[in-house]
Amino acid sequence: MSKKLETLKAKQAELTERADLMQTEAAERLFEVNLEERSMLKTMMTHLDKSYTWETKNAAIIVTLHDRLKARHKELAKSDEDGCTVGLKGHELNGLYQALLNCQGTGVENARRFITMLTIVGQTVGEAMQELSRLNEEIGALHTELADVDKAVLEFGLPVAEKVEAELQTELDEVQK
Repeated sequence: MSKKLETLKAKQAELTERADLMQTEAAERLFEVNLEERSMLKTMMTHLDKSYTWETKNAAIIVTLHDRLKARHKELAKSDEDGCTVGLKGHELNGLYQALLNCQGTGVENARRFITMLTIVGQTVGEAMQELSRLNEEIGALHTELADVDKAVLEFGLPVAEKVEAELQTELDEVQK
């Protein structure tokens, strides 16, 4: 095996390991959402339970999110902790973000409670979403780099005719996008 191919394969192994590690860390990571007041936790739970119209594609996420909020509510009831911070996994955070953006309600008092809740949690949810977005961009960039190395490793061993065919297929794929 040539030195260049060895270098490419080592880079490929390193990038694969880094990508796997980053994805695992991202899946397990908790994004902190500061609700400022304990009562806001109950308001959010009520919003999810009574005011949010779920669909098949997001029902499981909303249930998981509600369960996490409920568990945190129980923890806080037993503690002397000031304020209220909730740690949410990326999919739960996204579910909360969507639930805050896509909802319907009736009545002035319900609207007032919703606006208050959105005012208190909107900024902290937005900041957590930006953090999640940056993390996803880093993972995406790593996968792009890995795809380039994978392609170089693959092309390294191809005969000339297959290399030309692969290049033509790549160009055809780009045109079809």
